[in-house]
Amino acid sequence: MIKGRLILALLTCGAAQAMVFDNRFLPLYLKPFTRRADAPSHFRLQPFFMFADRSFSDTEHVHIPDIDGSYDSLDIARGLVAKGCENPLRSDFQSRATLPWNRRGRIDAQGLAFLLEFGLTRHFSVGINTLFGHVASRHEFFLSGADAQLPVGDREYLFAVKEKMHKELGIAPAFFNHTGFGDVDLYARIGDRWDYTLKCRRIETGLKVGILAPSAAARPFNNPAGIPLGGERHWGAYVALESEWELKEDLIVGIQARASKRFEKTRISRMPVGNEPLPYGAIVGPLTVNPGWTFVFNPYFSVEGLREGFGLKAQYTLVSHLKDTLHDARPVEMREKLPACLTRAAALSSWGMEHVTVGAFYDFGKVRECPNLYPKISAYWDIPVHWLVSKRAAKTNSVSLMFELDF
Repeated sequence: MIKGRLILALLTCGAAQAMVFDNRFLPLYLKPFTRRADAPSHFRLQPFFMFADRSFSDTEHVHIPDIDGSYDSLDIARGLVAKGCENPLRSDFQSRATLPWNRRGRIDAQGLAFLLEFGLTRHFSVGINTLFGHVASRHEFFLSGADAQLPVGDREYLFAVKEKMHKELGIAPAFFNHTGFGDVDLYARIGDRWDYTLKCRRIETGLKVGILAPSAAARPFNNPAGIPLGGERHWGAYVALESEWELKEDLIVGIQARASKRFEKTRISRMPVGNEPLPYGAIVGPLTVNPGWTFVFNPYFSVEGLREGFGLKAQYTLVSHLKDTLHDARPVEMREKLPACLTRAAALSSWGMEHVTVGAFYDFGKVRECPNLYPKISAYWDIPVHWLVSKRAAKTNSVSLMFELDF
């Protein structure tokens, strides 16, 4: 039987992709679960649906495209001029101080997540979690303020010249569709449990160490609406501490804390020469990115046995990502000829995301003599909130179902 379990674990590892925490657009959170002494291994199948049309900024709610900074046609035109192109704007618009646009965005994602944790001994286990999904997003442009009241001819001209500038920069229309995997996550866990200790029915604590291998596609540098399913092709590692306390029968509280780090990588990207947003940067070349640390704090509680196997669960997830370090990796002569301005992009690379999760579940094995033969079915809703750290992240709602089996 042990041999069969080990074969199943190895086969699943071959196609595993991770649920990740370091994604400011999609809350791909791994839900904690209660481990059982008589069933050391755990399998989960989880379809999910996500949607968002707003985001958090530093002080207020904004549209999703503004996560990378506000868009101004004058900034885009100045970037083209710095590259040696003619200014495409008419002289009466060139003399203005600003020419801003409102941009609205929408994100929709669907997918199927898997998880397998294989208990090798009482204290040691290995695990993987998998994700395959589809994400679609779009950005729409609207003239801002008084410009929306300009004569029809001027409005049509501004839309036409905007598209002309994007074409000269080699930027595709801001519509994005992608289907694929996330990043491969393999982890090892060391833990122990104590029964009837400190006035609790059970206390369980574990330490997890994992590796994130980049198998998800990166955001295309020529599509501003691109949404990643992983960590932008960066390798990573993390350490997580988790503890769960069964205070009394059917009342459980737990907490997880996690620190993860993606490693430095150089990739082809856009870079601004002035104040234009990074996805509309006039420069295309190698950019070295050293991502900041990502910290996760995740307390939760559940009440089981409200009626046979029916129970409720609630949790809070806080994710804080520190500022990235950006470096223009082009040859020195190219940097001197046309220097990139990465200060604003680096400042906007830090972000925070918070979600409150509410869920209900039914454990079919709760009142059976052989609980290992029966699954647990759950439904969860991840609701974005702005309590402590939320900033520069999409206000993404996530609804998921879950089928779990201990063995």
